[in-house]
Amino acid sequence: MIRIYKYFLICLGITFSFFLQSCSSSVETEKEKIRYEERRSVKNIDLEEREYISSLKISSIDKINFNLDSNGKPLKSEKLSTLKYNSKGFLTETLIYDEEGRDKYKFTYDYDKNSRRIKTTRFTEGEMTNYYTYDYNEFGNKNKAFGYDSAGKLEEYYIYVYDKEGNLTEEEWFSSSGERIYYIKNDYDDGIKTHAYTYDENNDLIYEYVFRYDEKGNIIEETKYDGSGAQAGVIQYVYKYY
Repeated sequence: MIRIYKYFLICLGITFSFFLQSCSSSVETEKEKIRYEERRSVKNIDLEEREYISSLKISSIDKINFNLDSNGKPLKSEKLSTLKYNSKGFLTETLIYDEEGRDKYKFTYDYDKNSRRIKTTRFTEGEMTNYYTYDYNEFGNKNKAFGYDSAGKLEEYYIYVYDKEGNLTEEEWFSSSGERIYYIKNDYDDGIKTHAYTYDENNDLIYEYVFRYDEKGNIIEETKYDGSGAQAGVIQYVYKYY
């Protein structure tokens, strides 16, 4: 009888232990489901951009700046930059032009097997002068970037902040010693960026940008205002396709 009672207790203990493990497993499974749903609901900015660029077959985007006089009329136009994409929507090259329209800076990009950008290389008038590396958060969005000179010495670093939907809301630029040099704040309306504000190291407003879109959702224009609220320029986007 004693032997049977001991056996009963052992079986009961095993059953209770299995019940706890099952409950724990069930709870963990539920947590994983919640975490999965959260990850799925937070957008991956680079992935969304690639899919969008690829679906529209965009090969390049030119940014044209129009300087304005005191009455808000255009004085002259100048091409600021060209962004080039491959057929899969990956950004492959960015060209920044000087006032004469010549190539001043060129940026090239390297990606890993997970399609994340792992390196950006900057060339100044044909010579490699800087490169940048990145850290990413769990949603695949970059949360830090590090800028180095050609010898590999850290010159600056950047921190990126997102809201719960994955919209990039803040960008901070720091010197290698940790002093904040530049700050950008972005505003959104239903996931669409509407305004950007840039600040200097003293937290004084430098420029405000207001964005305008076409019916496809492409940015077609940025209106730039200075710190006093006066209109300072207009940047238009010109799209080319495959």
